[in-house]
Amino acid sequence: MIVLLVGMVLLLTGVMYVLMQHVVKANSQSEEPVINPEMFSAYTECEVFQSIPAMPTDKGVISEAEDYGKKDWLINVSGSTSDEYTAYLKVLEQAGFVKHSDNGEDAMEGYAYTTSFTKENIVLTVSHAIKQNHTYIMASEGRELSPHLIYDESWKENAPKDAKTSVHMLELHDIGNSFIIQLKNGHFVVHDGGQDKDAPYLLDYLEALTPGDEKPVIEAWFISHAHGDHNGALRKIANDKMDSRRIYVEGIYYVQPNQSVYLNGMDDMSLSAAFTEQISVMFKNEAGEAAKVYRPQFGQRYWFCDVAIDVSLTMEQFPVESWFYADFNDTSTWLMHHIDGQRFLIAGDTHHAGMRVAMNMFEKEYFDLDVFAVFHHGINVWNYFTDYCTLKTVLYTNFQEGSPYDPVKHPTAGRGADNEHLRQSCEEYVSHGGGTVVLTFPYRVGEYKKMSPSDWRYDGGAQRKGDYN
Repeated sequence: MIVLLVGMVLLLTGVMYVLMQHVVKANSQSEEPVINPEMFSAYTECEVFQSIPAMPTDKGVISEAEDYGKKDWLINVSGSTSDEYTAYLKVLEQAGFVKHSDNGEDAMEGYAYTTSFTKENIVLTVSHAIKQNHTYIMASEGRELSPHLIYDESWKENAPKDAKTSVHMLELHDIGNSFIIQLKNGHFVVHDGGQDKDAPYLLDYLEALTPGDEKPVIEAWFISHAHGDHNGALRKIANDKMDSRRIYVEGIYYVQPNQSVYLNGMDDMSLSAAFTEQISVMFKNEAGEAAKVYRPQFGQRYWFCDVAIDVSLTMEQFPVESWFYADFNDTSTWLMHHIDGQRFLIAGDTHHAGMRVAMNMFEKEYFDLDVFAVFHHGINVWNYFTDYCTLKTVLYTNFQEGSPYDPVKHPTAGRGADNEHLRQSCEEYVSHGGGTVVLTFPYRVGEYKKMSPSDWRYDGGAQRKGDYN
């Protein structure tokens, strides 16, 4: 009897062992295999990359880290595939990086995958240009990621049911770029803002659009590039304690150029990473905290109410080894806005290089534009690019009559024939000369409103005289 019991116990033990082996095997098959990649320390001495796993790639070439300013470093992986990009995201997660956001299921219409991670004080954004088989890995120390990378429906609580999104191409004293988007919740997205001379008018205009005694809330202030006719108003307001308190600024968005640009003698460093950090503390948000500084990355999608803004092009997409462009205007960031099913492109003062890179990265369909803000106030508009686009409404950011700029060299919408081909290539061609232009979305050709010109007169310190009409 004892022998029989012992036998049964041994039999049961054997069965249990076999079952446990099957469970262990099944579990091991269901778990992701642990990947032990090499670190980027094998490719660069850049300190921030020392503890970051390198991207596993078969034929890709991993570059040395490039300096993009005070906190940002970039590694390019040319020849990498979309499958390798997807696999790399798993490598990062296994290494303890926590996913913050990605650019959505449509992957910027099939042109770019982008995912951002955080780990301790490191922010890592990985962007993959699908058509080019190129991956950009930006590592930042101590920088934050914008909360607007994640769609949040709470804006609906403060938006009237009949609210509309509107775009305002501001009248300027002279040459420059200044666009305001008023969101459905009444807040604003500001693009550039114009020269220092335009600061008083910009503030007056924002206040005129804000009800009662409330302060205007700027959810995002985008600077396309660091030329004074684009960032001058921001600098002027920041350096005036009274003016800086007239508005709330939640975040300043600016792409610091690669340091090679400065080493090659490019002409303007006035909004360097350090300077941006300094002026940001001059502004406060609604909570009384200093405005944040964010660095837009290629492929990222920002949400402001129901307006989506895609970062279509930044300096990372240029061939760094050659810097074949010789114009600081090509540091301009390209932003594609999606407003009520329509597309609106703003790209600062982009010159030849930016247009060529964009045409190489995107098919023609991407530039089927409902609204297009002309590059560089109409100076750098070339037929080969505008012919690549399908254009409905063109916003021509020219300067006013009486400008000190040569009207032959820089023709406005009403003078010269340099942009006649552009006028004939679109359905509608609108200049801000003589008054601010307002488009309400969804926008139909011919429905823009042109406001009466202001009584502009400047003395010495460029203080505005007269009231807004």
